[in-house]
Amino acid sequence: MEYQLLLLLHLLIGGYWLGGDVGVFYIAGKIADPAQPLPVRLFSAKAMMLLDMIPRTCLIMAFGTGLTVATLAGLLPLQGWLWLVWLVTLAWLALAWAAFVKEHSAVGHRIARVDFYLRLLVLVGCVAAGIDAFTEGGFIAQSRWLGAKLVLFAVIISMGLLVRIQLRPFGPLFGKVVNNTASDAEQQALKQLVARVKLPVLCIWMIILAIMVLGKLKPF
Repeated sequence: MEYQLLLLLHLLIGGYWLGGDVGVFYIAGKIADPAQPLPVRLFSAKAMMLLDMIPRTCLIMAFGTGLTVATLAGLLPLQGWLWLVWLVTLAWLALAWAAFVKEHSAVGHRIARVDFYLRLLVLVGCVAAGIDAFTEGGFIAQSRWLGAKLVLFAVIISMGLLVRIQLRPFGPLFGKVVNNTASDAEQQALKQLVARVKLPVLCIWMIILAIMVLGKLKPF
C-alpha cells in the first residue's frame, strides 16, 4: 500500500509539473507582449513568478519520491538511507522557496546561486547513476529504463538551468517596462527573450512525458 501511494504521488507530481510549466509559458507571452496594457503585464508577472514555483517544487519532489519508489521496488540500495534522501529533498525545497521569497534581495541572490550549484550537483549525480543502471554489477541493479529516466531527469535540470541563464536580462528589461522607460527596441528584445526559451521549455515538456511513459511501460 505504501509503495502504491508513493507511486501515485510520483505520477501526480509529473502531471502538476507539466501543467504548471504550460501555465508559466502562456503567462510569459502576455508579459512580453507590448500590446498588452501595463496593469495586465504587471499582474501577469506576479502570477508567473508564483505559478513558476509549481514546476520548481515538482522537480524537487519528483527527485525525492522517485528515489523512494525505486528503492521500495528494490532497484536502488538505499533502504537504510531514505531518511537522508528526504532530508536533502526537503532542504532543497526550503532553499528554492527561500530564493523565491527573498528574490529581490542580496540574500535571495546568494540563495539562488546555491540552488543553481546544487542543481548542477544533482545533475551530475543523476547522469552517473543512470550510466550505472545501464551496466551489470554496479551500485544500482541493472535497469535500463530506470537509467534512461535518470539521465533524462538530468537533461531536464540542464534545460532548466539554461532557461535561467537565458532569462537573466528579463528583470532589467521588464523593470524598464514597469517604469515606462523601455524603448521600442527594448520591448522587442523582451519579446525575443521569451521566444528564445521556447526550445528548452518544449524539450522539458517532451522529456517529462517520456519519463512518465518509461516509468509506466518499462520498455527495456
